[in-house]
Amino acid sequence: MKVDFIIVGHGLASVAVIEHLRKYNASFVVFSDENANSSSKVAAGLYNPVTGRKMKQTWIAEQLFPYLEEFYSDLEQSLNANFLHKKSIYRPFLSLEDQNDWMAKEHKNNFFIKSTFTSPQFSDFITDDFGGILLEKSGFLDVKEMLDHHKAKLIEDKQFINERFEYEKLEVKENQIQYNDIESEKIIFCDGPLSHNPFFDWLPTAPVKGEILHIKTENPLPDDVIFNRGVFIVKNPQHDYYRVGATYEWKNLDYIPTEKAKKQLTDKLDDLLNIKYEIIDQVAGIRPASKDRRPLIGNHPELKNVFIFNGLGTKGVSLAPYFAHQFVESIINLKKLNDEVNINRYYPLYSS
Repeated sequence: MKVDFIIVGHGLASVAVIEHLRKYNASFVVFSDENANSSSKVAAGLYNPVTGRKMKQTWIAEQLFPYLEEFYSDLEQSLNANFLHKKSIYRPFLSLEDQNDWMAKEHKNNFFIKSTFTSPQFSDFITDDFGGILLEKSGFLDVKEMLDHHKAKLIEDKQFINERFEYEKLEVKENQIQYNDIESEKIIFCDGPLSHNPFFDWLPTAPVKGEILHIKTENPLPDDVIFNRGVFIVKNPQHDYYRVGATYEWKNLDYIPTEKAKKQLTDKLDDLLNIKYEIIDQVAGIRPASKDRRPLIGNHPELKNVFIFNGLGTKGVSLAPYFAHQFVESIINLKKLNDEVNINRYYPLYSS
């Protein structure tokens, strides 16, 4: 078999890269061993343009968020599926001081702010004594639903190989990639946080374990809004439960849910939610992240036909489409990658 690209991994990163390669009619084959605990499959898929305690606009949000909604909407149409859920996010103020600090700032240039409230709006469901802000260009992506439909399309087109990629079998020559009976011009690694990839093991990664609760509530929450302060509460229309998350753990990188994480989440949930709930499940995944919290994208320092698209971290839903576009343009049309994501920032760490 001859293809233009071998792609290793099938998650958010891989899907975004594949769909941008399609625009150039590039041929490819995808290897994935279907890790049921991958971060993509357990992620809540929230995309949120205003984050953190100080509710600041996230990095390059004005470029990321309009692009992501267009990208995923187009993908829904091509796959005849429904996995992008555009919803407002409501972030309640924690105190009168919190409200005053926000009102004192200049937010006219933040086009993600739909409304600001100084009195309770959802007190039947959550604690919002001091009002809050309502965001737009926000919502969540049902990542598992997207991956399932995308995989089905790849299988139908005979572009998916369900097996573990064995790095030691890869032969990299100057103008050719050989893997078993597959000959390719280039290879792209989108292989997650704990792949032990020998071509890129010199990059300073910082994988993050995250845990999420699945809960049922005594009464249903509003369908058109996502509550997010301390924890997020997201209901997938295809399920009868809510996802609550998420935690961050850098040391114990396994897929085992913990009591510590459960307590962290329930403590914050109890502060936010005003109605009774029960926990029905708890899941864990590991996010591929970098030490400087910027994606790891670009070309191997010596092997000019070996590439990586990884390290998207906790904001993978919003980062993947925009930077996959940049990445593919850099390969096909030799356009410049954003310096903050290009792995050439770490070339000094590489030794052959």
